[in-house]
Amino acid sequence: MFLVLPLGVTIKVSVANRLVAKFIDLLIVFFLAKVLPEIVGPLVGFVYSLLADGINMGQFEGQSVGKKIMKLRVMNLPRKKPADFRDSALRNTPVGVATIFALIPFWGWIILALVGIPLMIMEIYLMVSVDSGHRLGDVMADTEVVEVKA
Repeated sequence: MFLVLPLGVTIKVSVANRLVAKFIDLLIVFFLAKVLPEIVGPLVGFVYSLLADGINMGQFEGQSVGKKIMKLRVMNLPRKKPADFRDSALRNTPVGVATIFALIPFWGWIILALVGIPLMIMEIYLMVSVDSGHRLGDVMADTEVVEVKA
């Protein structure tokens, strides 16, 4: 969650920018779920929600579409490299749980209200309250979100 500057000074990445990036990605998930055929759409949206931060091709380096737009990147801390699909799947498991329930009509929405929404609230709470800005998913995958230099 910190950008390390040459002088060793760190800047916490904006929680607002991270939330906007996640909102953009969730819009993509719901778009895919509605536009693609009935069973395929929700499945493709769910897979995107899990793996999007691990895209490492073309202009994307550890970035989902939302993070690319917001100029953010997910980095694997031990390797000091952009996140891969494994890192993305681990860090997005808490969000993926909420996403999959949101895509299931009626009963899924009830489970989303009972499990998914509290999980998302906890993730946001951790981003705001923990000094490093790490959320549960970042701890699980040993990743952090950094700003992309222009």
